[in-house]
Amino acid sequence: MPYQRIVCFKFTSAATPEQIQAHMDSFAALRDVVPGITEYRAGHVMPEGTAPRYDSLHYLVFEREEEIQRYFNHPAHQQFIQRNRSIWEDVLVLNAPIE
Repeated sequence: MPYQRIVCFKFTSAATPEQIQAHMDSFAALRDVVPGITEYRAGHVMPEGTAPRYDSLHYLVFEREEEIQRYFNHPAHQQFIQRNRSIWEDVLVLNAPIE
């Protein structure tokens, strides 16, 4: 059964457009480095009525649940976190089987 992972980020008010773009690009690059990611999409959250709580979202698909843990522990993912976490105010992560 495949699994989906949604990761949403709220950027700090000090984050520059260049830092945000570097974040988006480096997250997207994980699909080419980390085994197990079968699908990846991302985008900036569109306001609907009130201001959105998060600014961007990343959607990943994995074939098996254990691949999510391998992805999380992968050195490239850990480097992404270290390089970018200073511009995050909040992060939301949701994992669920695709039914």
